[in-house]
Amino acid sequence: MRYTYPVLVIEDELGGYCTYLNDFDQVTEGEDIAEAIEMGADALWLMIDDYLQLDKPLPKPTYPEEHEGLLVAISVDVDTERGLLTTKMAAGLLGVSDARVRQMVCSGQLASKKIGRDNYVYLWSIRERQANPPKPGRPRKKAASAPAKGTEAV
Repeated sequence: MRYTYPVLVIEDELGGYCTYLNDFDQVTEGEDIAEAIEMGADALWLMIDDYLQLDKPLPKPTYPEEHEGLLVAISVDVDTERGLLTTKMAAGLLGVSDARVRQMVCSGQLASKKIGRDNYVYLWSIRERQANPPKPGRPRKKAASAPAKGTEAV
């Protein structure tokens, strides 16, 4: 999906340009205007991707009436699988360590997707785990199906 937000490009005192993404409270820099806009587009893509991953509502684009510098509308295409979190982000939501989240992924307790060498956990899986937490204590071992020693099956 394509998202468009305004950025303000202002010449820096030290030479170079700063790009202000006011709606996301972010600032980037570049050596010239083109690089500053490119860095702003990269930052915008990352911010929107983060918001979508966490199911946070995106801020509405605001276009200032009075401003200094160059006002540019940057449009980025963000194709992300919604609700896909890093194991570190999942750990924060579950209140456990990153290693514990990886264990839960390996044992099938959390639904995940592997991209390259990294695992990403689905947000719906984390929400389901939060809604149905495990019972405290160790799980009981299953009853043995073989007869005990010294007894014979008749």
